[in-house]
Amino acid sequence: MFSVLSQIRKRFEYMTPVEQRIANFMLDNPTKVINMPVKDIARNSDTSDAAIVRFSKRIGLAGIKELKVELAKELHTLEKENISRVIDLEQDTHKDIFDKVFKNTIQALYNTEKIVNRKAMKEAAHLFAKSDNTFIFGVGDSANVGNELEQKLHRVNINAFFTADKYLCMTRLSNAKENDVLFLITLSGKTKEVVEVVKLAKKLGVKTVILTQNHASIAKRNADIAIEITEEETNIQYMNMTSRIAQLVICDVLFFYICRELGASAYDTIIKTYDVTH
Repeated sequence: MFSVLSQIRKRFEYMTPVEQRIANFMLDNPTKVINMPVKDIARNSDTSDAAIVRFSKRIGLAGIKELKVELAKELHTLEKENISRVIDLEQDTHKDIFDKVFKNTIQALYNTEKIVNRKAMKEAAHLFAKSDNTFIFGVGDSANVGNELEQKLHRVNINAFFTADKYLCMTRLSNAKENDVLFLITLSGKTKEVVEVVKLAKKLGVKTVILTQNHASIAKRNADIAIEITEEETNIQYMNMTSRIAQLVICDVLFFYICRELGASAYDTIIKTYDVTH
């Protein structure tokens, strides 16, 4: 289930005044929106039919028809399950915790599937496949994701170099070749280390791909290709559980896209690697 209301709240502060009027109307009247003609939504939000369509795309949907369908499913699920997504370690039973972790994770993956830019992912895979070297930089929980991607890329003979150390990454960038690529994995895109690294890459002319959940971050604005995952509203966000899993899934898709770019040679390499290790 795609959470329309969650996506609207998360993006609200970055919306234009017109988009915010639409957002406020939808947040205040979600049930009414489901059955309202576009012209009525536009009239009640003091906007236009075209603005409603653009707004739908802004939050990751094809149009107002899909927005209504997803909103209806969301409201039905909330009413049916009547379960909070917030984990209370003192009050929740083991079953409650189990259900909430799974529901939060599934929600994050569903939302990411809707909003992720698949064209950007294909472009990124093309860059990785053609690069002389792929530098991967990630800090915190994103470091584990970056380290795993490095190991996958080695299986198909791509020169991948992961680090969570800002200075080592910047040294590598300073010696980068024309076809080298930087892949940044970050949650906020606002941390000092990430911002410094992406700005240096831009200054040196190194192609940069960023995987982030913050669509308005400084790092994203300085990257050549941006891949966005969803940001969920739960009290376990500080543990980055759902975000990490979404990052892993996107990196898995990227890996298979890269293999497709490489062709039969990638498949042969993977088979040989498997035979040696098993």
